[in-house]
Amino acid sequence: MKRHTTKTQLRIVAGLAAAGITAAGLAACGSPPAGGPPGSPTDDSVISASAQVAETALGPVGYREVGSGQPLVLIMGYAGTMETWEPQFVDTLAMHYRVVIFDNAGIGSTRALPGKLTIDAMANQTGALIGALGLGRPDVLGWSMGGMIAQALAVLHPAQVRRLVLCATFPGVGTVVPPQAAINDLTNGSGVDVLFPANQAMANDASAGGTESYPEAEQTSAAVISAQGAAALSWWHGGDAAGRRTSAISVPTLVADGTEDRLDAESNSRSIARLIPGAKLVLYPDAGHGFLFQEGTPFAVTVQSFLSGPTRPLPTGAIRAEFLAGESQVMAAGRTWEARLKGLSPQPASSGIGAVMSASPSPAEVAAIDEPFAVALTDLDYRLLTANASGAVGDAITSFVSIHEKLADDILALSALSGPTAGTWTATITSDSHAAQRAETALRKALGLRPAS
Repeated sequence: MKRHTTKTQLRIVAGLAAAGITAAGLAACGSPPAGGPPGSPTDDSVISASAQVAETALGPVGYREVGSGQPLVLIMGYAGTMETWEPQFVDTLAMHYRVVIFDNAGIGSTRALPGKLTIDAMANQTGALIGALGLGRPDVLGWSMGGMIAQALAVLHPAQVRRLVLCATFPGVGTVVPPQAAINDLTNGSGVDVLFPANQAMANDASAGGTESYPEAEQTSAAVISAQGAAALSWWHGGDAAGRRTSAISVPTLVADGTEDRLDAESNSRSIARLIPGAKLVLYPDAGHGFLFQEGTPFAVTVQSFLSGPTRPLPTGAIRAEFLAGESQVMAAGRTWEARLKGLSPQPASSGIGAVMSASPSPAEVAAIDEPFAVALTDLDYRLLTANASGAVGDAITSFVSIHEKLADDILALSALSGPTAGTWTATITSDSHAAQRAETALRKALGLRPAS
């Protein structure tokens, strides 16, 4: 659901310069080398990928794809559309994979299935899409209800799944006791609020802010949400044949969730990991149902390592070069971000302060300003994590990436600030930028670089 820009958000934006928040401070980087134009992090983003329609054996299916390489199909969960996928998460995966996202039955351009909607039926439609796009045997990642569909796909169409990633999902063997009150919050106006722990309000707004970047899309109808709810309940109670055969899944499987998931008890992930032979279980502390967006780049790297194997460790000199190159891109993107945000203030066009936007910019306009800077931050994180460093350098990278991801959340949250975060955003981003500066100093020391000037 698209949000409206509030007066509080506009006051925050207009007051950035007065508060002394600068691109250099937020980026936590030193002076960039002279020369070199800023990159365009969103040129190959899923948000600019055109929506298409595949004609499948089970009717038309609306989809988008981005990237190249081994196909990776992402299956959305309850009540979501393909525009619910957080763009940065998709784009990070698309660095190495041909990522396909799509709308489930009855949503957008995807045809509703005849008869009673079931998880097994949605898995069959997913298989029809894989066949229509000629994806062969793709890797498959399913989130929440999408993880149920992914399990059913692996059981019903094993030749269409190479490796399986199950995120915050449920077994179908009849042992689930769902927290129905929290699930109802997904459709009664609370939105993504139940997807993150209470102390992760900025990650919550960052997720909402990231999805503002997509073109406006049709929302899931009440009728489809109701049908999906009934389908999920049937799966939980063991009503789907594929759900009762989870132990028949033979492909390599990664099961993951947050330990603070209010929609899906940790025991459900442990149950699935026990049911599927050889499954690997990863649990993220202080993360909830939306852990894959809260953890963002680190989880995307975990997925990549599981699907393609760990990357070869880089020598310190090569890591140093990656860091300096990424630092330069962050600084360039940060300066652009700062100038464009200042342009939201009531400044004359001749001021030279940046592009002057409308007096009441939409959340999508603000998100379009935020996205390139956040992408530059997380792209640097990705470069560092895939260096596969160990020892003091590896520890310094872990600390640096952890705070960098928070900083990216702060930036993305700006277009979708809600209740508690609207009053604390400036203080939070200032505190996080100071922490990022400290982490950057430690990383520079580990890499044998002088402190930033």
